[in-house]
Parts: sequence; structure tokens; C-alpha cells
Amino acid sequence: MTLHPDLLLWHKQLSACKQQWYECADRNPLAWYATVAGISSTALVAAACSEIPASTSQCWIASPYHAQLTRDAVRIYPEGLFPWTAGDAAYLCEALNPLLLEEGMQLFAVGAAILLTCRDAMDAWPLGFGELSGKMLPNRHHEGEDGGRLNRLLSEIQMLMFQHPSFERHERGEVDVNGLWLWAPLDWSDDMGPINADTKNIAVATRNPVLQSMVDGREAKLIISEAERLSELVKADSPLPKTIILAGEGYAVVLSKPLLPRLRKTGWQPKSVKTESELVSMLHGAIT
Repeated sequence: MTLHPDLLLWHKQLSACKQQWYECADRNPLAWYATVAGISSTALVAAACSEIPASTSQCWIASPYHAQLTRDAVRIYPEGLFPWTAGDAAYLCEALNPLLLEEGMQLFAVGAAILLTCRDAMDAWPLGFGELSGKMLPNRHHEGEDGGRLNRLLSEIQMLMFQHPSFERHERGEVDVNGLWLWAPLDWSDDMGPINADTKNIAVATRNPVLQSMVDGREAKLIISEAERLSELVKADSPLPKTIILAGEGYAVVLSKPLLPRLRKTGWQPKSVKTESELVSMLHGAIT
């Protein structure tokens, strides 16, 4: 494993830290915040949406993406490099809802986030978007009885988006939106009511457009960022926080400043790896 190129500005500081490795599923900033807050990503966005239809039985996160064609596969553009706004989200909902309403589904823009509501629940379990960002699009059906149905729906969405490109994005010189990834299904019912707002009271500094729509950054003591956007939050010559978590490729490493200077050069290979549940427990303990 190697350090992400966009973190090389802080290579000296990071290499001087003490390491503790954990197993860790790949997450995007929204999913990391949800993990810290102890709530699902979909519940977090649904809590901020005031328009969920009464007939809803299931909700999903809908993540737009730009696709890059390689010789024999499709690579998803990294979320940290993908420009996105609340206006883009509203446009996408307007363009796709005529198709989705025929399926008993509807998209709702929640700031820059997008929530999909379903009248009829789908038994499908796609990868989280954090597991796709910057990687190859899976060329297989999703798990669950409705995995094939979900694949067909995503293909129809791709074709419709090809037919309705955003001219505003073109004018800004930004990459096209080629598809929409649905993930983190959440069963929903009328008696669930509004989700407790106390789960969203963690102030976070971030430049991720979707997470910015969900959190308050004032007086934040926590930073959640893709590597590509970290320079917008922390200057290259500024000291890093006392505790840092770098995550990706199935691992997370917790970095902390040692009491004594390190005499050996720090590598980036997992060692003495602990479980993900231990990492989550540590995060909850640090926040509460």
C-alpha cells in the first residue's frame, strides 16, 4: 500500500506518527459521518427530507457519477474530484423522475444529496458508493432476488441521462453525469416518523458537497474529507490534528503523535490489524 498522492504535502508529518491498523470497508464522506453518528447514511439524508411520500416502503441514497471507459471496463471518477452542487441535484431529479414515477419511485434533492423513495421495496444489496469511487464498475448482478431488476433500472437511467445532459455543467467545463448509483437501502414505514435530530449534532469541517448539505461546520473539531479535497481544509505548512484516520483499500490506519521521535522510517503496510468493530467503538468513544 502507498500514501495517496494528494497527501504527499503532509508526508513528513504523517510518517512521523504512530500507527494502529484496522480492517475497514471503504466509505465515502457521507458514510463516514453516518458511522460516527451511529446512523445509516440513508436515514441521515431521509431525516433532512420533508417530502417522503406516505406510500414509501423503502429509501435509498442516489449517488451521481462520471464514468471513464477503459479498454474492457468502466472506471468511476473519484468522488473527491467530482464537482457537484444542489442545483445539479435538483436538475437530475427533474430529468429522471418522469421515468421513475412509472416504477413507483421518486427522487428528492436534499441540498446536494439525493434520496430515492420506493413504493415497492427491492430485494437488492449493491455495494456502497465508497466501494466504487475511483474503482471499476462491477460487471455483475447485485446480490438479492431483485439484483437483475436493479441493474436494468440503472441501465435505463444511464440511457436517459445520456439523452438529457446538463448544459449548465457543460458551460462550467465540468464532466458529464453518466449514471446514478443506488445504495444503502433502508426499509421505511409511516410509523417511523422523523428521525431523531440528535444524531446530526456533530459539527464537521468538510468540502464534500453531499456531506456539507447534512452537517454544520461551525466550531468543528472533526474533519471528514477525501484526500483530493484536504488541501481546501488544511494548509500544507499547517500542523495536522493530533489524531488522524486514513482509510482505503479495505483498511484504516489511526495515526497519533508519538511521545518520542520515531527512529525508523514508517511504512504503509498493515500490521497487527484489529477488527472494524473495534475501530467503530473507538470512534464513538472519541466523539461522545
